[in-house]
Amino acid sequence: MYGDGAIVVVPAFGHTPGSVIVFVTLPGERRYAFPGDLVWQLEGVTERAERAWLLRALADADAEGVRENLLRVAAIAARFPEIALVPAHDARSFAALPWL
Repeated sequence: MYGDGAIVVVPAFGHTPGSVIVFVTLPGERRYAFPGDLVWQLEGVTERAERAWLLRALADADAEGVRENLLRVAAIAARFPEIALVPAHDARSFAALPWL
């Protein structure tokens, strides 16, 4: 975003048009990924668990796009375990965030 790689915004189509994943590297090399509503709970990535079919039908603009991006995030999480995933609706994930 600023040319130094500290904040990287990546398109993540599927849930809603214009959805993104934001990757943040803080001083000291702490790294985070904010997938927004691509997944609602961490298990969406760790277990590759999609939302229930009714929620997918109601909430996702493109279910196949969500599925593709879910697999991409799971691959990133497996390759880079130092990145803390922070889904938008998983309060447990917020515990990894530093207080500002």
